[in-house]
Amino acid sequence: MTASADPVTERSVVIVGHVCIDENTGADADGAGPRPLRREAGSPAFFMNRQLRRVDGVRVSVIAPYGPDFRAVDDTLPLANPATAGETLLYRNHIEGDVRRQECFHAGSADPVPVTPELRRSIGRADIVIVAPLLPSFTAEALDTVLAAASGGALTMLLVQGYLRAVSPEGAVTQRTFAEAAEVLPRFDVVVLSDEDTVDAVATATRWSTDFPQTTIVVTENRHGATYLRGGVAERVAARPIERSGVGSVIGAGDVFSAALALALGEGQGIHSAVTAANDAAGAFIDGARKAALAA
Repeated sequence: MTASADPVTERSVVIVGHVCIDENTGADADGAGPRPLRREAGSPAFFMNRQLRRVDGVRVSVIAPYGPDFRAVDDTLPLANPATAGETLLYRNHIEGDVRRQECFHAGSADPVPVTPELRRSIGRADIVIVAPLLPSFTAEALDTVLAAASGGALTMLLVQGYLRAVSPEGAVTQRTFAEAAEVLPRFDVVVLSDEDTVDAVATATRWSTDFPQTTIVVTENRHGATYLRGGVAERVAARPIERSGVGSVIGAGDVFSAALALALGEGQGIHSAVTAANDAAGAFIDGARKAALAA
């Protein structure tokens, strides 16, 4: 007899936060010449969806403000809400080798989407709820509206990046103090922080983990892997060696890491095993082994 295939486990992931349009330009990492302007969809929600949709049985919904201009750039993202007023959040990235200069526009039209009864039901059906803002516009009250709709058994994850960014009226992007940390972090099971978003990220994460021991803190460290912390105790998980050329080659890698981490934790893997799997997924993304599949 032929053994039957294991049934596919159905899982639902809801990503709440922002989407954006990226305008990327700059010079090649080897200095060979200028890279032409590219206008494409961006944001953690965009890159996480690309990673998640590769997994059989995973359904993704994204709740985020966007303007009518977004669909001209990407019509594949499974947005659960209609377009909002104004233009989509725009990031202009000028990349020179390993250095990225960034500007942000249309932040005034990127307020969190109101959670309607229909969106509340979508969140309530989710096995994993990921909050991924690009701006610090999600107050504790806004988070409560989202998380109150989640089921008691759902894994909740925060990508903290947006709380660490400030945007000037002229569009300059600078680092920001996460003044709301004590209100925001304890609301989540897992919080992911990039070492590119703040000075001495592991020390910052150690303070957070000591203050909020019920929340697992994970620091992504690019080619060096990641460090996870529980109760103030840190453990590094090294990544396999990879080739890298310029910041452009790693844009989105942290989001791929977070998507893989959420899935691994959601299916019951321990934190060390889940971080290892997430490192592998991010490494494959960086070195280009899966770029063709993710671009489909």
